[in-house]
Amino acid sequence: MAKKKIILLISVFLITALALLFFYNNNNAVVEVVIPKGASPKLIASKLKDAKLIYSENFFVALIKISKYSKKLKAGRYEFNSKDSVFKIIKKVKNGENSNIKITIPEGYNIKEIGLLLEEKNICKAADFIKLADTKEMEGFLFPDTYFIVPPANEFDIINMMNGEFDKFFTQDMKNRCSQLNMSVKEIITLASIIEKEAIAKEERPVIAGVFINRLKKNMRLESCATVLYAMGIKKERLSFGDLKFESKYNTYKYKGLPPGPICNPGKESIKAALYPAETNDLFFVSKGNGTHYFSTTFNEHIKNKLASKKKAIK
Repeated sequence: MAKKKIILLISVFLITALALLFFYNNNNAVVEVVIPKGASPKLIASKLKDAKLIYSENFFVALIKISKYSKKLKAGRYEFNSKDSVFKIIKKVKNGENSNIKITIPEGYNIKEIGLLLEEKNICKAADFIKLADTKEMEGFLFPDTYFIVPPANEFDIINMMNGEFDKFFTQDMKNRCSQLNMSVKEIITLASIIEKEAIAKEERPVIAGVFINRLKKNMRLESCATVLYAMGIKKERLSFGDLKFESKYNTYKYKGLPPGPICNPGKESIKAALYPAETNDLFFVSKGNGTHYFSTTFNEHIKNKLASKKKAIK
């Protein structure tokens, strides 16, 4: 008899607990809860209890352990209905059905452009991001990708996340390749950033890289319009002769060698092109106006290609 009473008491307790968990809050309202990265089931339970979404923290933790979901709960900003059952809440957190902010950082964006995009998405202030990224010399080392940002996030979080992805991508083999080319990681990323801004067609990136490498070896100026635009902080289809005289170490029409640092944050293909440039004798290239380029080995050929490019533009 005693055993039956114990079973009955346990059954009554469980039924009561479940009823309370299902119907704890009668208000039909949306409740927002932010679950931080690495949060334990106990911390999650505490946050849900504070939001009056569950009745018992211990029971919530017990359900998580029984379900073996302890390491499967995902961080993020979640929106629950106040009438959601504990089982629905657990399922939502396990599946990551959150309202994280999705943001895509395009290849070739510089620090300023990233900052403005982050502000547009109401993630952080552009000025704060730009100031910190400049201070930490992050230009070129913020990896372009699609990110799911867990609010609340600030400029420190975003920079650490993007730079962390760069570190994951740029392997030890790539660092070894830099050494083989007698270039530092920063120099390779600087070259890749110029390639990113000059190239459109994927197949041309290694060729453009080869052209720049050849010019560097011959102690020729790179003469990249993209570096001048970066120095001036503007966007423009064509540079004037006056623009080419703009005073800046980033102006590769005035100064030989690579600029002091990257001019944008390059993507995978441009970085690979900088590490493995095509073997070519070409020293010049000019746009055809359709996303591809004319390449040439001599200045005379280059002039002819420039005239051909202008004729196409007129047509």
